[in-house]
Amino acid sequence: MIKHHNYALGLTWMFILFVIPLPLIQTLAVGLPADYADEFQAIYFGAIAYSWMLVAIYLSTRPKWLDRLIGLPDMYVIHGILSIAAIYLIYLHQSETESMGWIKTTGNWAYWLLLGILAYSLIFMAGWLTSRVPFIGIIKKWLEPLFKHEYSIWIHRLTLVATVLVFIHVILINYVVAITPFMIWFYAYSGFVLVAYVWAKVTNTKGSFRGTLTKNIEIADNIRELTIRPNDDAKVTLLPGDYVFMSFPTIKGLRELHPFSLVNSPTDSKNIVLAIRGDGDFTRSLDGVPDGTQVKFTGGYGRYDTFLSNQPQDTNIVILAGGIGVVPLLSVVDAHPNRNIRMFYTAHREADLIYGDKFKNWQNREHFQIAQQVGRFGISEVLRSLPNDWQRNTLFLIGGPSKMMRHWKRELRRHGVMAGQIYSEEFDW
Repeated sequence: MIKHHNYALGLTWMFILFVIPLPLIQTLAVGLPADYADEFQAIYFGAIAYSWMLVAIYLSTRPKWLDRLIGLPDMYVIHGILSIAAIYLIYLHQSETESMGWIKTTGNWAYWLLLGILAYSLIFMAGWLTSRVPFIGIIKKWLEPLFKHEYSIWIHRLTLVATVLVFIHVILINYVVAITPFMIWFYAYSGFVLVAYVWAKVTNTKGSFRGTLTKNIEIADNIRELTIRPNDDAKVTLLPGDYVFMSFPTIKGLRELHPFSLVNSPTDSKNIVLAIRGDGDFTRSLDGVPDGTQVKFTGGYGRYDTFLSNQPQDTNIVILAGGIGVVPLLSVVDAHPNRNIRMFYTAHREADLIYGDKFKNWQNREHFQIAQQVGRFGISEVLRSLPNDWQRNTLFLIGGPSKMMRHWKRELRRHGVMAGQIYSEEFDW
């Protein structure tokens, strides 16, 4: 029977919002002196904000266990929303408490630094927001030539400085430091995130996989296919539908890791094949990277295969793909030759319908069908092609631009498809 609900994301939100701050609030409630009763609520706001800041930093390390549970796109959404909420609570904390000296100074520095980072990040690093608010998206496109992605990453890392300032701010408050149970939790949370962050950086620096770019060709207008041969000692664990974070450490401007989806099934070849559209400063520079260049990558990430593995193996699969968003779904189709798959593939132009040779080969399979065209399919066209009992035995995988994926989710839900039957991964980060 199909699992119609995925509770992991909801439970993750509940744990972050309520469970993690609870020890800090509880120990403060017991230990705060009565002289500060008028400021209790504001002090609680500060403690909650700090716990959420630590969670946001931990999520920025891209923990793989959590990616396989809820997916990296949702982790980034949580990261962004938590950061906004934490800054709002810091504002309330400042407005309703009184302090002086270095306690006030460190608090103010942290607040204004976080506010500046937030304003910058909402434009350049919050794709989940810019894809939904066109005005912000226009500003981002206008300013992108001035603020390259590598600069954005370093600016965003100033969040660590702000967090250190908040840490100092807290340990300067005598009546808070006197609450031993609170400080135990405070140091434990801070220490755990510090170790996790440092470990992630060490892993990315020394533990990332290495490989060689063996082929870099243009397969369509503004789309390149890169083939990477991992080094013999690189024990990479990839699943169909996964993506990897890749960089070129020897080339200036291409040294920061960026995510790209697999074209091929990792179960059939040791090579990693990526198809990349030139949308940003990093991707537009790929045409100048020669064969033989050293590659650094880490992965895999993604939940397409996990989603399918958690469902009955005899269910039908319907794939709704648009443009370059078809790429991760190609490796899914490649890896499941015996599954009943019906695919609907669209693009804005005929030239953007890539990998036609793959589809021709797959049509020799007994259980694979594809319909492709320029322009979007209607929901009625999709549903008419499905068996009468599709609501009980069909899963829907969506890949494409964010607007397209949100459109299909709304349409499918409106026609009776349960949320647990649908999976997609947005790459607007």
